Amino acid sequence: MKIAIIFDAGSDEWSSQDVAAVVSNVHEVRDVLRRRGHDVELLPVRLGDFRWLSRLRRADLVFNLCEGINGHARFEDFVVGTLELAGVPFTGCRHWTTTISHRKHVANTLLAAAGLPVPAFMLAQGNKTPTDFPLPAIVKPSAEDASVGIDNGAVCTSKRALKKRVALMLEQFEEVMVQEYVAGREFNVGFVGTRMLPVSEINFDTMPEGSWPIVSYAAKWLPGSPEDEGTIPTCPADIDHELAHRIGQVARAAWEHMSEGEGYGRVDLRLGEDGQPYVLEVNPCPDLSSNAGLARMARAFGWSYDDLVMQVVDEALMRSQSHRAADVLVSGASAA
Repeated sequence: MKIAIIFDAGSDEWSSQDVAAVVSNVHEVRDVLRRRGHDVELLPVRLGDFRWLSRLRRADLVFNLCEGINGHARFEDFVVGTLELAGVPFTGCRHWTTTISHRKHVANTLLAAAGLPVPAFMLAQGNKTPTDFPLPAIVKPSAEDASVGIDNGAVCTSKRALKKRVALMLEQFEEVMVQEYVAGREFNVGFVGTRMLPVSEINFDTMPEGSWPIVSYAAKWLPGSPEDEGTIPTCPADIDHELAHRIGQVARAAWEHMSEGEGYGRVDLRLGEDGQPYVLEVNPCPDLSSNAGLARMARAFGWSYDDLVMQVVDEALMRSQSHRAADVLVSGASAA
């Protein structure tokens, strides 16, 4: 089978570390696919250059590792939309899921409307916040992912600090969300299609003194930093069956509501003082590196990294076949 891997070609502003992180994962996936006997082509995606589009249409499947263009995460949604219009089978979530999930306040509105537990939230308007908004609160860019814009100053304990943080974030990002901070244990649940992987927990016991127990940008992307070494994942999480079941129920409901059980992704949750798991985010197409969270959950499930990559491929092919069969039925019914 001919498989094209698309990925962000980056920009002149990227550091060598940024480039290495992207290329390393691309090569990992390429090597898995080649070991399985597939013909693989690497297609870097650049802003304003659509040569990759004509080339990928000759592929049997597109493996989508493009998390943006020129480092801008908002362009990931456009890439997925282009893949849908091209009509080629591709891995990962569809356009609706990626677009909505990357607008955190919109995703939270839909989840809350469906009866799912989400912390109180609001989209910042100017630098105004309601006088009764619950504190502490965490301020985050609404249209970014990968913990961009989140550091130790993201959590605010006073109205003055909250107002200052919102103003600072609005200088850098177009949309900023304020969310109630849930002071509890943090869990992640991964999915490939409708298959749920084991619950993982982030342990914050070794965080630097005075730091908030949150997964910041440094924790994710600066290896060896105090934040990185202070966020220790444990999978499977050391929790009893009843709690694992409750977390899994909420995570599955959130995942299926946002994705219809298609693609692969991760749901992040916090356990409130009332014992209720609250959905923080639904993350479509998270980092697929062999040392990232989804691969860790897959190993706990009994899959090797090669197995995970091929499960992602199989899910994409089965989804494509299902949609094509549905299109045939619909077109036949219309003709009749």
